[in-house]
Amino acid sequence: MTTEQENKKGNNLVFILIILALLGVIGYLVFSNMKKTDTIAEKEEEVKLSQDSLSSKVKELEELQLQYHSLEAQAKELGISKDSLTAKIAELDDAIKKLKSGNAVNMKKLNAQIDGYKKELMVKEEEIVQLRKERDAAIASNDTLKQEKAVMKDSIVALETVRTDLQQKYELASVLRADNITVTVINLKGKELSEDEYKVKSIDNLKVSFTLGDNKVAPKSKKVIYLQVVEPNGATLFDSSTGGGFFKTSEGKEIAFTAKQTIDFTNTKQPVTFVYKKGSEYKVGTYTIKIWQDGNFIGETTMVVK
Repeated sequence: MTTEQENKKGNNLVFILIILALLGVIGYLVFSNMKKTDTIAEKEEEVKLSQDSLSSKVKELEELQLQYHSLEAQAKELGISKDSLTAKIAELDDAIKKLKSGNAVNMKKLNAQIDGYKKELMVKEEEIVQLRKERDAAIASNDTLKQEKAVMKDSIVALETVRTDLQQKYELASVLRADNITVTVINLKGKELSEDEYKVKSIDNLKVSFTLGDNKVAPKSKKVIYLQVVEPNGATLFDSSTGGGFFKTSEGKEIAFTAKQTIDFTNTKQPVTFVYKKGSEYKVGTYTIKIWQDGNFIGETTMVVK
């Protein structure tokens, strides 16, 4: 190889190296420019807000916080968990404090954060509205049940009044009646006398007879019949040793009776007879003979002793 050829070859190598060096510089500049472009894009998103923009964003966050407070109060009223709302309020409070500090803010992230708050707020509002509807429906249903219960109670009271009235009428209608009451005396010789007036000396035993009147309402069952012989002075003749005692009237008053007997009522106008021996002389005057059935007064007559 000649000297000229060697020189030419050397020049070519130098030229190639220069080109490679230039390509390297160009590549670096391109890469550096791309990096700067990305940094500029980020910086465009992260800028220091102006006073108006700062106030606007702070106000927007504070309004959201107030709405969350309102939902928290409604959740408390409805008796449901408000923990997530309380946590969101605290999160908003922290975001507001940071924004008020005036530091650089990534606007893209801030706007996305605000949109997230708004969307979550809408979801929570819908939940509260639905829960309130369900509660109101339950209250309305409960009010309806209360009204129905009140109406039913009134109906029961009315029915009870009717039942009581019917029961009273039934009990009144079930009271027997003593018909054809007669009073005779049996003297010491065993002879039965029937007169308008009786002499004291002629009375040994007192005989009271009557029939039980027809009563289709009264149940055919055992009835207790009481005889009450009332002296002229108003005192009732009774002696426990001869079957006398006390009973309560249907009005609850306790009175004395002279004698009693239990019968099986058959509603056949059956006769009933009492024979009473006083054991001492009768007083002069008018005696009242009263008949009672299970505490109900069913008839009376009088007897004169002279």
